[in-house]
Amino acid sequence: MSKTTKIGIGVAVLAVIGIVVGILVTRPKGDFTMPATLSLPVPRTRTGTLDITLTPPQGKVLPAGDITFSIKERLPAGVKATFNPAKITVKSGDDQKKPQKTTLIVEASPEAKTGSYTLTIVAEGGGLTRESKLTLNVQVAPDYSLEVSPATVTVKQGASVTVAVNVKRNETMNDPVDLTVTGAPAGMKVTVDPAKVPADKASATLKIEVPATGVDAKDYTLTITGKAPGIADKTAFLKVTVQLVDFSLKAEPSMVTIRPGASTEVKISIIRTNFTDPVSFRAKNVPAGLSVTFSPASTTGNETTVTIAAAADAAPGSYSFTVEGTAAGKTKTVTISVTIGD
Repeated sequence: MSKTTKIGIGVAVLAVIGIVVGILVTRPKGDFTMPATLSLPVPRTRTGTLDITLTPPQGKVLPAGDITFSIKERLPAGVKATFNPAKITVKSGDDQKKPQKTTLIVEASPEAKTGSYTLTIVAEGGGLTRESKLTLNVQVAPDYSLEVSPATVTVKQGASVTVAVNVKRNETMNDPVDLTVTGAPAGMKVTVDPAKVPADKASATLKIEVPATGVDAKDYTLTITGKAPGIADKTAFLKVTVQLVDFSLKAEPSMVTIRPGASTEVKISIIRTNFTDPVSFRAKNVPAGLSVTFSPASTTGNETTVTIAAAADAAPGSYSFTVEGTAAGKTKTVTISVTIGD
């Protein structure tokens, strides 16, 4: 082999070595960082989640291979923690340039003691170990109570009334509450608005509508039940007093005597019970020879006057007729007896 050929081979070998060395020198070194501090609040009986991101430093890449996660300290009693995934496998190439993420899932049982705990999250991979300090706050379990305001209401027949149903949440309760009402008698209409009280709303309106007829005037107890995820049902009670709305008639006197060609007056009293509508009057089954007029024929007051007149040729004898009073779909009657004498 000639000297020239040996020199050429040597130059080529040196060139290849230079390229390899250049590649090794310029290839980014595997490394990663995690947040220095993390915080996670978890109420008892609930689960909290926290994303943890591994990031390659500027000008570097993540180490290829597996990166595993763990917690250095022993967990507080009643607290369970898992990582999803517990191991990240970083593939060589583009995977090394992108941040990678795992999710810490912490469950706090009802027995977990409330308080603040400092834990260390450890990530290991590529010959590296990185740590983050986690402040875990175990909080009281979500809870709430129901309160009806006012707790006792009175509603007249034919009327309606509204009350407030207050949802009193504690500091960790952030769920909607479904409300239902039981105990209403047939005919009484009860509605709740909204029936699902959202997390950002503290009350609902309960409306009670009582028809003019069909619901007896007495006391009723309604039960309001609240349902929320993971919490025992709550109840509140509302006492509803339905007031009678009615009237009756009384004739004073109810028996009169009239001579033919004469007249007399009878007072009709209206006995009202929470009743304010006007009452209209008419006479029914008036015997021949008698005429009946009312003054006034309709009134919002408490009485009217009936004038009974006998014709000059009215036949003597004992008779009767009915005074009928009508108001708000109700009709009441009273009977007046009339004797026509000689």
